[in-house]
Amino acid sequence: MDIQTILALIAALTGTPDHRPAPAADALRTAGVTLTSCPRPLPPDEVEGRTIQCGTVRVPEDHAQPDGKQLDLFFAILKAQTMFPEPDPVVYLQGGPGGSAVAHIPLFERVFRPWRPRRDIVIFDQRSAGLSGSSVNCYKALSENQYDLLAPAAEKTSDVADTRIVTECAAELKASGINLSLYNTTQNAQDVQTVVKALGYGPYNIYGISYGTKLALEVMRVAPENLRSVIIDGVAPSWVHLYNSFALKTDEAIQTVVDQCAADPVCDSAFPDLGRIVTEVLNKAAAGGLTVRGQTVPVALVVAPFNARNGQYDSSSITRYIPAYVYELHRGREMPTVEMLLDAGLKQPKPGEPEVLAAAAKLTPEQRALVARLLDDVAITNRAATSAAALVEDLRASVENSTTFGPMAGLFDQELGRAMLALLQADKTLLKTIIADYVALQSAPPSRQALADFVTRHLQGEAQARLTSIIAAMSPAEIDASFTIIRRDSYAAQQGFLSGLYLDIYACQEDIPFNTLDGYKAATASARYPHLGTLYDGLADMFFASCAAFDPKPRANWNVPVASDIPILSFGSLYDIQTPASWAKIATEQMTHAQVFMIPEAGHGAVIYQPCVADMGVAFFDDPSRQFDDSCPASISIDWFKPGWVAAK
Repeated sequence: MDIQTILALIAALTGTPDHRPAPAADALRTAGVTLTSCPRPLPPDEVEGRTIQCGTVRVPEDHAQPDGKQLDLFFAILKAQTMFPEPDPVVYLQGGPGGSAVAHIPLFERVFRPWRPRRDIVIFDQRSAGLSGSSVNCYKALSENQYDLLAPAAEKTSDVADTRIVTECAAELKASGINLSLYNTTQNAQDVQTVVKALGYGPYNIYGISYGTKLALEVMRVAPENLRSVIIDGVAPSWVHLYNSFALKTDEAIQTVVDQCAADPVCDSAFPDLGRIVTEVLNKAAAGGLTVRGQTVPVALVVAPFNARNGQYDSSSITRYIPAYVYELHRGREMPTVEMLLDAGLKQPKPGEPEVLAAAAKLTPEQRALVARLLDDVAITNRAATSAAALVEDLRASVENSTTFGPMAGLFDQELGRAMLALLQADKTLLKTIIADYVALQSAPPSRQALADFVTRHLQGEAQARLTSIIAAMSPAEIDASFTIIRRDSYAAQQGFLSGLYLDIYACQEDIPFNTLDGYKAATASARYPHLGTLYDGLADMFFASCAAFDPKPRANWNVPVASDIPILSFGSLYDIQTPASWAKIATEQMTHAQVFMIPEAGHGAVIYQPCVADMGVAFFDDPSRQFDDSCPASISIDWFKPGWVAAK
């Protein structure tokens, strides 16, 4: 962050004009677009109105009736870092279904940074997803069950409560007259086209990850107008049995490591017949005969390093250690690799200052002094960057509280928090009722009386008097702002459950009965490696039990492969346990201009793990007709780890 960026940030926060051209707000409003502030946090260098713009786009709930009920979808545009951007943006389609992209702007700013020198990045929360999900929120069930949703995992004896709440939510939504059948991927695909047009773009490109790949394929099927090119990454086509395959995903990830080791002479000589060893260790664990540090360990610990790699975006892969890990469990003697990985939380042990100084031991004293100064500078730089980011967010929050919300709304929020905390410390039995009543306010029309009633019902004495006087002093705008704060806080507390509910709304209607519990059991029984069902049986039971609350709405062509001549680049990640790498090939079998690449040392969303994937993606959107060689996957190698006992053997 430099001085010019700080000045631009202050100008944006205070409304000081910066003499730059204003966006074509009138044209956007005509297209059903409303500009709003962006959700927090934002990256420190982003300045609203200049480098990033947020708002909502209005779309029909049913695209067959464009003048009927409308939905507001939240979007964010990360502007290209040039005065002369390419006209075709990158439109990112988020996973889930039900996941929020707009609530995670810092993450996606990092992911799509390689494209921003030349292209706008458009992200949006889909219908029944993230910040756009309010049209299918079951406010009564949420408020009545908020205490259970907030209860720590240690206090939950099972997942039955979540399934019960899903059932209550589905019943509430149906009773309210919401046509849940319209919340599906085909309507969602038509939303994509509507959002792009409303924001003023013509031709565009799609980058989809996870469910976003399923949505991208449906856009190619039902709404291909102006779609220039597509990248799918972490691929889940609608014609694979996604929810039957919980265990098969891990099965494929295990087999990939077995195949990689067998294909490498160094690994194969050190750890021969790795597949058999994995099977025997799994059988031993299932029989209760596997111990580590004197403790009996389950099947989950055997599989843990295979699965843990997926989602470790900020650390190096631990694939190189897995053969040694499995062999040590099998041998039952010294376990240096097992203990190292477990102590490091199944992450690559990171070198620290002692390792750097040890590596510099052969340098001259003067050179070692320079290394020490370099370490100091790195530490100072890291602290400064962290501090700057925190200060920017504090500044944004302070200005927002005093301007957007108003001083009295912010004061009411602070004082109410203190009063409720003091009350609950005195009597925790009141917690369930207070939380339910507070969350119920999120769906109530903003009013001074509703706030006063809440305070009168739950507080007494000085706290009640002080909060009542604050409410009386509020302007109408500050009353509205108080309810905005309540909705924001309630959503934050409910977000985890809502993501699952939003997924169920899609999956339980359009992927059932194509997927069934019996289908899951049959698929799990077909796995190459035994006992994987012990890891996923509970998840499968809960998923299919939740789906009983919804009416299946299968569509005629939903499970038919998409055929298209739109250029498409498909990435499979070799240790992805959410969407197996093999599905990247299955998705493109009917495509005439498809290229498929298997990316080693990558999990769900290869672009997050390997920089060369972004390099390919940038080049592909520049020229979708370009043919790529295997130089990206070929550049990624594994230096297999051999502990001391291998040499001794």
